Amino acid sequence: MTSTTTEKIQESLRRLRQMSPEIVGSCVVSTDGFIVASNLPNEVDEEVVSAMAAAMLGVSERISMELRNAKMQQTYVRTENGYVVVDAVGGDSLLVVLTTEHAKLGLVFLDIKRRVTELETLVSRL
Repeated sequence: MTSTTTEKIQESLRRLRQMSPEIVGSCVVSTDGFIVASNLPNEVDEEVVSAMAAAMLGVSERISMELRNAKMQQTYVRTENGYVVVDAVGGDSLLVVLTTEHAKLGLVFLDIKRRVTELETLVSRL
């Protein structure tokens, strides 16, 4: 993994957070559950987020295939503190986004969609 590519992924995550005040943090993780790059709040454990995102991917993919015979693209969980959105980034990575409880999901999803396109190009270089 080149530091230049990692720095570009970090910058992409910073821009995502700056674009939407409802986004409190994000990270890119491998489908194996390892952090690639992170812009998460200090109180959030990156390793826990990455492991849980990989587990969430596994369950989401199984549901998608069993019920709809389709590949998972996005899944999210609503909590009392906000949302955790997991979006596929290419075949081997995930974008995890944490939001506030007041997030307007349509706008967040639009911001994520735009960022995923850029991130797919970047993670393909890793």
